[in-house]
Amino acid sequence: MKKLKDDWYKNSTWNGTIDSKFEDALKRARGNYNKAEYLQIQGSLLLDNAQPNIQAVGVALLSRLLEDFPQEHSSVILAQEKLGDYYLQQNNHQQAIHFFTLVTNYCIEQNSRGGTTTISDLKLAEALFKTNESINLEQAYLLVIKYPVALLKTTTQKFYYAALAARICHILQKKEEATNFANTALALPVVLKPVATNRKPSAANKQMETILKILEEISKQ
Repeated sequence: MKKLKDDWYKNSTWNGTIDSKFEDALKRARGNYNKAEYLQIQGSLLLDNAQPNIQAVGVALLSRLLEDFPQEHSSVILAQEKLGDYYLQQNNHQQAIHFFTLVTNYCIEQNSRGGTTTISDLKLAEALFKTNESINLEQAYLLVIKYPVALLKTTTQKFYYAALAARICHILQKKEEATNFANTALALPVVLKPVATNRKPSAANKQMETILKILEEISKQ
């Protein structure tokens, strides 16, 4: 049998030809473990595409993985967290909460964060925070306070944690905690991606600039 090339499930875009080749190769792939992994990798890559119609294919592939191969936990947990990231970015907070809750609960059951980014509970806290509902805000606060900060290895993760905690504490009127977290975040080196003078600032840079302004305001209270 002809050996499959490993690029058939690593497409960054999608069309009819790619779809046919993918489905044909997936049928020939051996074992549920491999099929689940291929769906997970391909679906996740398509969610990183900027075009909504391509993202929709990514959602469909990951949803198919969850439905067809629920016992392939390593691929399932990656797909669930990726879908949580996607829906959070789309401001679909309820769907984000759903998927991040699944990942967080799985980590608790396994007593391990292996196979995840290790911050699914912080992402859950962010999704809860963005609903701006009082019951969700309290839950978000508990998730942040209980998070084992020793797991935060990179400056990006440390900033994400402190900035999120500061904003949650601020809206809950926990002023001293909010100030402390804001100062912690502002003390970290934050690098904005360079933007050419003839181009508009990226969405990521705009978001970061907004967060930094909020943190500066919180730190002065």
